[in-house]
Amino acid sequence: MVSPKKDSVSFEEKMSELRQSIDSIDCRILSLLNDRAKVAKEVGRVKNSFKSDYYVPAREKAILARLREKNQGLLQGEAVESVFLEIISACRALETNLHIAYLGPEGTFHHSAAQAYFGRSAEFIPTETIRGVFHEVECRRVDYGIVAIENSIEGSVGQTLDYLAHSNNHVIGEVYIPISHNLISQSELVDIEKVYAHPQAIAQCRRWLESNLPKAQLIDSSSNAVGVQYCVDDRKTAAIAGNLAAEKYGVPIQVRGIEDVAGNTTRFFVISSSSSERCENAKTSMVVFLRDQVGALYSMLEPFKKHAINLTNIVSRPTKQQAWQYMFFIECSGYVEDEELVHALDDIKSNSLYVKILGSYTQDSSSFKV
Repeated sequence: MVSPKKDSVSFEEKMSELRQSIDSIDCRILSLLNDRAKVAKEVGRVKNSFKSDYYVPAREKAILARLREKNQGLLQGEAVESVFLEIISACRALETNLHIAYLGPEGTFHHSAAQAYFGRSAEFIPTETIRGVFHEVECRRVDYGIVAIENSIEGSVGQTLDYLAHSNNHVIGEVYIPISHNLISQSELVDIEKVYAHPQAIAQCRRWLESNLPKAQLIDSSSNAVGVQYCVDDRKTAAIAGNLAAEKYGVPIQVRGIEDVAGNTTRFFVISSSSSERCENAKTSMVVFLRDQVGALYSMLEPFKKHAINLTNIVSRPTKQQAWQYMFFIECSGYVEDEELVHALDDIKSNSLYVKILGSYTQDSSSFKV
């Protein structure tokens, strides 16, 4: 009689072999990470001896772009960038401890944007207002600040535009954050009596709330993160907020993605008391005050076409200095010292009351996917 064929390798043996491989790879990764950390620390020492800036955004963006381009493995480009952002952030912390101001409290989308740009190893300082972010940066109590500049549904953030026009801060970077609202609560929907959220979040989830929580009282809060704080001890309340707020305050997400319109994205500016160095794939932001005369708007726009410069954004905003006087927030492709942009700016300045360059910076690659 022929005995049944025995499996050459059992499930447990195969899994043990694979786990040993992963453990071995992890040890090699850990060793390489510490090698990188040693070099990063030496970079910090050299920068200190030459009085050079510790943080160079263009260099970090170039590293991430290069790694994304070279990646040919199973990991998606976004995953590679995410992993290396945290590696860079942890190594940077060995050189210097960056302090970042954002509109608080902890768990807001501003907080998420700050982490997405700088990684989690920086120190994040919440402020109560957008003005507070500008003030902290201008007084150099922090190294950088994060401020929302526009939303894909609601448009430009006027308050940020006003502060940019009249502060001494510079724009040195941008980051796009998908805005997905979650219903966060200690209880299931049937037990929820009140929902706290920022008025904008309530407006963006109105249809879902009417369909799923028609009897719940909707209560405005100063921010979505503050709304989540109310849910910590009150089981009959819920809040509308992002993933980070739920994580920070330990309140579970009951329903994800309750916004009425998909694809909602907010763009944030990174501001600094100093301007950035030359960078690749640059974008330049500026504010232009026009003379009150016939053809003023045409005279401002025509140089962009004349010098073949791509105009990417234009927003008008009252100057608040004189009735019916407007300033224009303008963005275009290119670095401020590029020859063609220099010529265009000369033409614009000759026909305008005032031109203020807010900054040139590397475009966030995620902007091409929004």
